[in-house]
Amino acid sequence: MARMSEAHMAGRRGQIARAAVAEFSRRGIHSTSMANIIEASGLSAGAIYTHFAGKDEIIAHVARSAIDTVLDGVRDLAAADAPPDPDQVIGLIAERVAAGEVPAGLIAQCWGEAATNPQVRGTANEVYGRALAMLREYAVNWLAGSRGLSRTAAEDLAPSLARALLSLVYSQILHDAVIDAERGEGLARDVARLIAAVG
Repeated sequence: MARMSEAHMAGRRGQIARAAVAEFSRRGIHSTSMANIIEASGLSAGAIYTHFAGKDEIIAHVARSAIDTVLDGVRDLAAADAPPDPDQVIGLIAERVAAGEVPAGLIAQCWGEAATNPQVRGTANEVYGRALAMLREYAVNWLAGSRGLSRTAAEDLAPSLARALLSLVYSQILHDAVIDAERGEGLARDVARLIAAVG
């Protein structure tokens, strides 16, 4: 049997993930069975299990892909010598969450699943670590390049700023998942006001 190309494998995994996202969003993670995902994907059970060992692995893949998609748009900003202010970064992240293929409500469900599911928890911690490292790099460059701190002082403050920014991102996702008022608004504006007030 011919070996599948990487592109074909990635395409199939994407097809399965999209079917899973649709089913998880419609039914909820716990109410979605592998049979639901198989039927929605239009693939055979054998094809699904070639790419994923089971539902937990699909959940982990969906969570990882969702956050990676959000962070991809921020990586270049993080590495810039004079990156934009935090309100612009948070605003960009909020926009990417709102425009993403994975709804905020499903990201929140994945976090809920991570509380009791070790495989999903491992993915959540892996994604958190990568996001925190990226935002730490951003914080150093912003504090040194835009706020005039020495590199040493910026590196000292960066971990705290990175954790605060990531907490704001997670807060925005949770807010958009469950709160009807001001959906997709508010956080970037509030950060801008706070920076202006203390700056």
